[in-house]
Amino acid sequence: MAIAGIDRLLHADWSLSPSKRWYAEAWRMNGLWQIRDPVRIDNLQVWRDKVLLSPSQGTTLAGFDFPIGIPGQWAKQVDVTDFRLWLDMLEAARWRDFFDTAGAVEEISLTRPFYPRHARKGVKQSDLTQALNVESFDALRRACERAMPGRKPCPLFWTLGANQVGKAAQTGWQDVIRPAVAQGAALWPFDGELTTLAQTRHCIVCETWPTLAARRVGAELSARQSKRRQTDRLDACQRLLNSQLPIEWQTQAKASLLSGFGERADGEDAFDAMLGLLMMVAVVEGQLPVSSSLSSVARRIEGWILGL
Repeated sequence: MAIAGIDRLLHADWSLSPSKRWYAEAWRMNGLWQIRDPVRIDNLQVWRDKVLLSPSQGTTLAGFDFPIGIPGQWAKQVDVTDFRLWLDMLEAARWRDFFDTAGAVEEISLTRPFYPRHARKGVKQSDLTQALNVESFDALRRACERAMPGRKPCPLFWTLGANQVGKAAQTGWQDVIRPAVAQGAALWPFDGELTTLAQTRHCIVCETWPTLAARRVGAELSARQSKRRQTDRLDACQRLLNSQLPIEWQTQAKASLLSGFGERADGEDAFDAMLGLLMMVAVVEGQLPVSSSLSSVARRIEGWILGL
């Protein structure tokens, strides 16, 4: 079933590096979603206040590709029973080191869980699991991450790897999520059903994952392909151009797809921004379901990935 009341979709491909933060937008007009070309976020504060949270843009559903929620096993150990309320408590003395990534094994604690600060020889995932008192690396994943078909997302508290999930979440929570919530934005699924939030809030923030989005919109790359290569992106972009979604490509957006988002290294970031946006169109149009049977843990603590 289509979700009524949403006027604009926004999807941000996020990164610790400001140069790798891109977003794509779509507006509903005459029954079609007008798809704009992805743009880099140059000034985060201006973008957050003037683009993301601007009430003049209508009701916005905004997706970000970093975790929004915390692992249930860790939450139980630190007595967190509500992620939404816990966000407001991060200024308390108990959590003063939460965003300070541990540089050595002995610095890891339940209230300082991000590790490691830098990649170096000898760093092991088992260092983190032992320090956080969980039985395996997978135990640090949320249910939505364990349910992901194929390659699994990296757990929140591990800060290494090409995607640097942990570091992206650190900046995303501090610079986007907490300020947005303070200004009235809702968090899905913590604040309620998407159909209800679309009628009552001007901005709804949700979590996405471009790898999942590629599967959902028919643009998944093969094992031999890489989104870092323009030629491989071209193949996927052609499938996007043939999409049966109710969309209309603006001129520059279509040109970007026809070029596979160009030869530049940041082409993969714009590509990911577009993938997430199109999956959000499919969800809002009812072509992909929004989970209505989430567990209480998912709704209150761990969160969920849109489109899963």
